[in-house]
Amino acid sequence: MTSVGTDSTSLENNNKRTVTVRSRRSTRTKSPLPVPASIPKSRDSKKRNTDSKSSAQSSISTSATTSTSSDVNTITLSNEYENDFEPTFEIIVLGSGGGPLETDCSGYLVKASKSSWEDGVLALEGGSGLGALASILSNPTTSTSNLFPDLKFPRNYNTPLLQAAHVFSFLACYLITHAHLDHVGSLIMLSGSVPPKSAQHTQPPTDTNNVSPHKSTDQTGAATAAEATHPKPHVYGTRKTLEQLSQAYQGGLWPELGSWVPDREGDRPHHSGRKKRKIDDSGKNGLGLVNGPNGEVEGTEENYNSCLLFSPLNPERVHRPLHPTLPISLLTYPVAHGCTSKNTYESSAMFIRYDPSALTQTPASSSSRSPSSTTKGKGKGKGKEFLFFGDVESSFRNPAEEDIDMERGKEAKELNEHIWKEASKSHKGGRLCGIFIECSYDSSRPAHLMFGHLSPPGLYEELKTLAGFVSKSKKRPLEGLKIFIMHIKDALVPHPTGKTAREIIMSELNDLEIEGGLGVQFVETKRGDRIREHEFVRLK
Repeated sequence: MTSVGTDSTSLENNNKRTVTVRSRRSTRTKSPLPVPASIPKSRDSKKRNTDSKSSAQSSISTSATTSTSSDVNTITLSNEYENDFEPTFEIIVLGSGGGPLETDCSGYLVKASKSSWEDGVLALEGGSGLGALASILSNPTTSTSNLFPDLKFPRNYNTPLLQAAHVFSFLACYLITHAHLDHVGSLIMLSGSVPPKSAQHTQPPTDTNNVSPHKSTDQTGAATAAEATHPKPHVYGTRKTLEQLSQAYQGGLWPELGSWVPDREGDRPHHSGRKKRKIDDSGKNGLGLVNGPNGEVEGTEENYNSCLLFSPLNPERVHRPLHPTLPISLLTYPVAHGCTSKNTYESSAMFIRYDPSALTQTPASSSSRSPSSTTKGKGKGKGKEFLFFGDVESSFRNPAEEDIDMERGKEAKELNEHIWKEASKSHKGGRLCGIFIECSYDSSRPAHLMFGHLSPPGLYEELKTLAGFVSKSKKRPLEGLKIFIMHIKDALVPHPTGKTAREIIMSELNDLEIEGGLGVQFVETKRGDRIREHEFVRLK
């Protein structure tokens, strides 16, 4: 199992410290036995739990070897699987909170490591977006070279907002797990205002003497408005999720800016109530084929005049290509997330896989890449994936609360077990490079006030289920697997201990791991993080 790590710029402190975590099998040492729950923790255990906060809130196994230099603390972790795959994903965290702060909601920018940002960006969730990125870039400790080291910006894109807009001009599509506002708020606000990109490339030439005769630029080197294309990003999600999201685009809450891609024969038709007819030949240059649930279909006039396209995910339990300009395939599972007055509310969990064969179109903004060139490289990294959960609940109940919501607990258990079985196959095959999962509340939260979320005991119980599918007898069955904790709900009143909700939750998770010994490493995701495989670097 190859670890996933983070390269980030912290927003809280100007003192810089870099923590790097790399996967290296050759340095593996024998792991100690887990500490039983009945045995008091030693001073070393408590110190290890405290030190984990200074190492980006990661629970670090004692099998790791550590070396330090002037300002770099390098931790070499043992790795169960020998895996020579190259890094495959890069993720920018625009927001990882679960509310109530509108400035830190779920939002992540994802690209393949072998691709440039110009080749296309996946917006995973849409709670935080353009404004969040502009806020991150406006922090004095952050620079575009930290978050986007390989991306050059046009010369007069010299403000945080313009720089954020430049990044979002490469947006290919959104992928959302469910339609709650903390996961789609920014998506809705940006509808109709997605920054345009050049029909050829928005990247300005470094030498104006080498400007292509087929491409016009202004005095700054940026593409002119005449060449800009009107962005129509796809929004992917389950049909139920998109039906809920589309209610925001009925003209009352927000203008009618969205439209549904046509379904192919055999799919359940969707009736939007608006006119839907094929566009004429002159319009095909503007839209033409759109990506439907079962492949490309001809766009409608409604699609042509809209600003985003609702594209339902195929419900079949197989990996399918996500978007024709992204080397990503997807496998989606439903999960329970509380209930409404009518029924259980459905969220999603997604296996997001690097798959060069999914790339069938060259992005209009790409400078040099093509589908054929991207698939070269002997398939290195192909098949690697991470598991990303939307909001999710567990069947776990404290002993005194076992009779609370029993039926929904059974439903959650059944749904989650399907996901953990698939995750166990991915982990044993060396493909699973990390799990992103929520932990909204600390362990003191009563079951009847969880509202379809997880606390540390429930989350750890879920990981035990995964470990049981991986191995019934092996000690530390999930050795080296990184669990990225997100959706922590910040407290609005002080805790008696003086600790923040994030500190309490991460401490409780680390204590559970010390006692349980599954081998996982908990990492708190933070706004402004840059996550990539093999390294975890957070500047503080």
